[in-house]
Parts: sequence; C-alpha cells; structure tokens
Amino acid sequence: MSFMEILPRPQYQEDSSTGPQLWIDEQIWGHRLHDEQTPWLTMLEFLGILQAEHRQGRALNEERLNELTYRPQLQLRLRNLLFNNPHMAVVRASGKNDEGMWAQWLSLMAAGAGGLENADFSYLRDRFETFKDFDAVISFLQGSSIEGGGNKRWSSKFIFPFGVNSLYEDAKVSSTGGVSTDRRFFGRTGEILYLMLCRSARSAELAERLSSRLLNVEGPYDKLVGALQNKTETTVKERAGSYLPCSKYASFDNLAEDWIAVLDLEIPAYDALPHMVTLVGLHVLLYQLGRAAEVFPDKREISLVCEIVSPKRSAVRDLSADSYQKNNTLPGAALETFVRSIADTQEWKAALISEEPGATAVEVLSKKFDWPDRDDAEKGKQSPDALLNDLLKAASKRHKTHVGKFHSTWARLIGLSSRRASRRTRYAPTDRLLKTLVICTVDGRMEFKEFLARLHERYGFVIGDHQAQDFIARGDADQENFSDNARRLEERLASLGLLERLSDSCAFVKNPFKRTVQS
Repeated sequence: MSFMEILPRPQYQEDSSTGPQLWIDEQIWGHRLHDEQTPWLTMLEFLGILQAEHRQGRALNEERLNELTYRPQLQLRLRNLLFNNPHMAVVRASGKNDEGMWAQWLSLMAAGAGGLENADFSYLRDRFETFKDFDAVISFLQGSSIEGGGNKRWSSKFIFPFGVNSLYEDAKVSSTGGVSTDRRFFGRTGEILYLMLCRSARSAELAERLSSRLLNVEGPYDKLVGALQNKTETTVKERAGSYLPCSKYASFDNLAEDWIAVLDLEIPAYDALPHMVTLVGLHVLLYQLGRAAEVFPDKREISLVCEIVSPKRSAVRDLSADSYQKNNTLPGAALETFVRSIADTQEWKAALISEEPGATAVEVLSKKFDWPDRDDAEKGKQSPDALLNDLLKAASKRHKTHVGKFHSTWARLIGLSSRRASRRTRYAPTDRLLKTLVICTVDGRMEFKEFLARLHERYGFVIGDHQAQDFIARGDADQENFSDNARRLEERLASLGLLERLSDSCAFVKNPFKRTVQS
C-alpha cells in the first residue's frame, strides 16, 4: 500500500453503546460516510455544528485534530409546532371565534406535544394578532421543509436553514417523552464536512463569510422561527467522537474555494445554499474516490468521463458508463487492498512464525482493525490466513451497507449520474449541476476551452477531446466523439444563458451573477 495519512483514532466513541465496531472504513474515509444522509441533510448537520462552534467563538477552528465537541440546538418546541401538530386543520374547521380556536388548540397541544417538560404554548397568543395569522405562518414554514416528502418521524424533520433559529439536530423522542440523539438521518457525514472545512487552507476566510452571510443575519423568516420557538434549547450532553483521517487534502481546499466563490456572489444566501449543497455532494464524493485511490501502490488517477446526453448511443456514452462503474467499485476494491496490506507488515510476519500463530494474529487484527465479531479464544484456533479471509468478509459486508453505496447514491442526488436513454448508469451532468459549476469556477467570463480544462483539472471531468487524449490514444474513441460531446455541452450552456458565442472559433462561458468588464 502506498503511503497515506491515517491519524490516530479518537478515544471517545459515541456509537460504542452497541459494542465494539470494525474500524476499517473509518481509517480510509473517516467516521463516517453515510449513504442514507443526503447532501442536504449533511449541510443541515454541518450548519448545526457551525452554529454551536460559532456560539463558542471557534467556528471552523479545530484546536486539536479529531477532538471536536459541540452542543447543537434541539428546538423541540419548534418541531412540535411544525411537525407534531395535526390540530390546525381541526381547529380551523371548528367554526369557533378567535378566542375559541386559541383555547381549543392550546388544550390539544398541551396533551399531545412530545419531549417537553412544559408544553405550554400560550406565549404565542401575544405574538400573533389572530389564530389565522398564526396558522398561516405554520403553513408557510411547513412548506419550507427539507426533503419533507419522506416518511420521517416528526422529530427528524427539518426546515430550510433561514438562520440560527432554524438549526437543530436529529433527535428521537420516545413514547414516554425521553429525548435522545439519533444517527438515523444525521449520520455524522456533516461532522466530516465540518472537519474538512476546518482543515482547508482558507478556513478563516470561509468562517468569516459563513458568519456574515448565514449566522449573523436576522432575516425576517428566521425571526418568525425564533418567535415560534420562544427560547433556544441546546442538548444537555456535548457531541464528540468525530474523526477525519487526514490533516489536509486537496478536496478540502477545493470545496472551501468553491464555497467562497458562491458566497461572494451578489445573490441572497437562500439562493446560494442549494449551490453549496451540490458542491458538498461533489467534493465529498471526490474525496471518497481520492482516498480510495491512495490505498493502491500505483495511486490510481481519478477521472469521470461525462457524457453530455445525446439522442443516440455513442462511444462517449460507453466510456462514461465504464468510468462510472470503475469508480463505483473502487472503494470496495480499496477496502480489500487495505485489509490485505496487513500481510506486508512486520507484526503480521512475526505472527506467522510465532508459537501460536492464530492467537498472535488475532491480537494484530484486533489492534489494527478492532475486529470484535467472535470470542478471541475461538478465533485463535484458526490459521492467520483463514482469520484474514473471515475479517475481509465481515468488513466487506459492513462496507456494502453504507460506504459502498455512497458514490452511486450521492452521484445521483447531485445530478452527476443518470440512466436516461440507457440501461447503464453513467456520468451525465444535469442542468442544475452545470449551473453550479459555472458560477463557482467562472469569474465573469471564461473561454469555453479553458472552462473544459478547468473542469478536468479541478473535478476530473473528461468532456472534450483535449481532456480525452488517453482514451483517444488507446483507440477507445476518436477525437470526433469527444468534440461532439463538447459541442453538445456548448449548446446546453447557451440554452441556459450561460454561454455566448462571438465567432465560429470563440465562445465564452458566462457567470450570470458576475459583471464582466468589456475591454
């Protein structure tokens, strides 16, 4: 295995209540990449951490590596009002006068609210002129929910991050009213994102922009949220156990730079956030692939052949599907290589020639990977090779449940992959993703060929013939195939108002939110 940085494992582990866990995926990618946590939910978890650390005066400032502790907001009153409040329609249809509607609703909420020691919502009567006004605000905020169509319990539903009052962590409320942390929808990928940006070269600049654009702004919608919540609630216990295995990485710097580019645009923060979420998906995905490539002795190059969708099958479509499949299986192959690389260590070689090879091998595997499946005495009866194979089976099974699905899930969610007009999934960027790429890479305007080169250099995208020279040289496609692919991108960008052609040989990609100075 080639050299790759793997920082020491943190002492504290919040997830240890279920017993010891294999520590293999985490050494490569961190704790943890969770496919069921979407890029939007990752952003919400990140913003909750950012707000908690900003409150302590240390936003994006990691004093010691992998010792992050934070106390996020709970906002259970808000969640009860928005997502555990089936009474609004009943009260609205009762035909009572305003006083009667307030009285009926307050009684119903006092009986049905969850997770609160005091379910008194009477303060709301002083903040709204009529019950109908209150009802309208509730309806509006319910409509702003993030991915609200899913079958989530009320304590795991989230609203758009209008400001600090709108941020809170995922929680589980029991039938008896007890409240506990849950990692079902906030699976700690937001913690990885926070540590990535802490370790970026421009963390201080980014923290200043996030604070001025998102955290220190008292917007009208967030004021409404604050009026509903009445009093900020934070968790009693600090969250800890975050882990990112490397102290620096190109993806960290690139993500910070792209976010800064978006935040510097003259657009409202509400409009900037969806682009930032898309960039989270792209850069965390590239981080997963990059770290997987590092495991191999030849440190494989990461490339994403992107087809700009054409009406019929082409060589570029086939290469794009091949590229997708290669990258999709790369993390699993990296996991196997990482586990088997222990056979090259002095500790393993010493175990093979020891008096009790099986028992000594168990110690080596436990120390390196925290393999907890069976009793050590039982495992010690096996040969080292059999032990290693059993460990690999367990590790692969665990990998396939979440980390192994991460690339395919997130590539689809950010609009990078598609099966449109094809049986095979391939990289085929959507208009939404293309627009995000333009606004974060183009400062004013950029010559189209330079734009293609920029996408290749920064994200590994292969679109035009200049970026596809290796494929052309091998005979996998000819120059015309990729020239046509680039031409289709040019036409797509022009249809989106993002490209201007000055002549047959000169076209410029335009950032619609940046003014260009004509020379």
